[in-house]
Amino acid sequence: RQQNTQRFYLGHDDDILCLAIHPLKDYVATGQVGRDSSIHIWDTETIKPLSVLKGYHQYGVCAVDFSADGKRLASVGIDDNHTIVLWDWKKGEKLSAVRGSKDKIFVVKINPYMPDKLITVGIKHMKFWRRAGGGLIGRKGCTGALGRSDTMMCAVYGWTEEMAFSGTSTGDVCIWRDVFLIKTVKAHDGPVFSMHALEKGFVTGGKDGVVALWDDTFERCLKTYAIKRAALAPGSKGLLLEDNPSIRAISLGHGHILVGTKNGEILEVDKSGPITLLVQGHMEGEVWGLATHPHLPICATVSDDKTLRIWDLSPSHCMLAVRKLKKGGRCCCFSPDGKALAVGLNDGSFLIVNADTLEDLVSFQHRKDVISEIRFSPGAGKYLAVASCDNFVDIYNVMSSKRVGICKGASSYITHMDWDIRGKLLQVNTGAKEQLFFEAPRGKKQTIPSLEVEKIGWASWTSVLGSCCEGIWPIIGEVTDVTASCLTSDSKVLATGDDFGFVKLFRYPAK
Repeated sequence: RQQNTQRFYLGHDDDILCLAIHPLKDYVATGQVGRDSSIHIWDTETIKPLSVLKGYHQYGVCAVDFSADGKRLASVGIDDNHTIVLWDWKKGEKLSAVRGSKDKIFVVKINPYMPDKLITVGIKHMKFWRRAGGGLIGRKGCTGALGRSDTMMCAVYGWTEEMAFSGTSTGDVCIWRDVFLIKTVKAHDGPVFSMHALEKGFVTGGKDGVVALWDDTFERCLKTYAIKRAALAPGSKGLLLEDNPSIRAISLGHGHILVGTKNGEILEVDKSGPITLLVQGHMEGEVWGLATHPHLPICATVSDDKTLRIWDLSPSHCMLAVRKLKKGGRCCCFSPDGKALAVGLNDGSFLIVNADTLEDLVSFQHRKDVISEIRFSPGAGKYLAVASCDNFVDIYNVMSSKRVGICKGASSYITHMDWDIRGKLLQVNTGAKEQLFFEAPRGKKQTIPSLEVEKIGWASWTSVLGSCCEGIWPIIGEVTDVTASCLTSDSKVLATGDDFGFVKLFRYPAK
């Protein structure tokens, strides 16, 4: 944080669904999806794995938790039975396993005083388990006269071995002694998504965007913090996407409350009041669109989360502006003067916005499939080429706001597109590994020998095909392996991104 840097553990090969921090050492457990899904325990200092647990979960691992002494780990799978496994993680051995529930389980917690006991919560599910040999014996929580079985979103143990607390989908905190529900307390408007035990008391977070501090019995709410733009500390970097974002995770760090929101933000809440925005990014889905400003150290991104965001490329990396889109974004591009920003959406439409205010200037929809690439012509940016996944490139006159050409003849979806420096020729790559050329603005298909392609001056080079970039491909590879490329303005270095998560640099031409 002090150096404003990030490091990454690269041992996983699929989506990570859960995370737990070791209570005593700088270790982390993370669980991933996959047919033979795994749990990795790794060191945050060395970023190296200490143990990889496999063989007992199908499809994925949705919850993990360390015991108080850090020697054991409990995990829950996303198989049909939501299998629960208790591990000696250092030895890589299963201690116990049991079928958890047919319905989803969200959280597992090991009793901090009795490591042979644990609780699981989920859809209409609150269960107390104790280890018995190679299995686990479970008892459902008894609600008694206090009511029906609610869906539980989170849970935590109290300060004695028989006390447990769970947060419900209706905003209540349930207080349990052994397996018996003894009381419910209204904590939030809407689901209680997260709770954490403090040295004295508890902290909860809900869909209502409020963090609440409680005493150690949930008798009194001591303080609430609404996550709002107005509550951000002076000089806090970045912007909240909205006030009162749904709070999905809460933890402690250096005496502060750390809060994770549904909108991809991590905030630090000081108990005296100020809220600092530490990290933020896009939300659900994938980030497909990235464009750098032609003159300023900023970039734009668009994603499946239906937002367009502007980022500072200086060391602060903070978000400078954000706006919501009607659909998920797939591509974006600044005009040559940097005053306009074009955004292609996943419903076949696109829009051009003012790059300073992000307000709409114009929008069109001539296609029904995803807009996969979008490019202004060089110079004055008179034309805008808009490529779609239904195999066409439409060319628009930006000044008259009219479509003036259609590029036909591609046999697959368009992946990459570049203008020549005159703004009269388009180069296109397709999913069928075609390298095609079209005259602009009419869109007439051209045939150009590969040796001639190298002699043409290109305003940009994002193509992954052609004799001048043959060297970027693995000896044995698929057409989808190399997904992105970009040539420096002096045409000396070609950067590529691939399906394996690597960014590579090549001397250009890469033959």
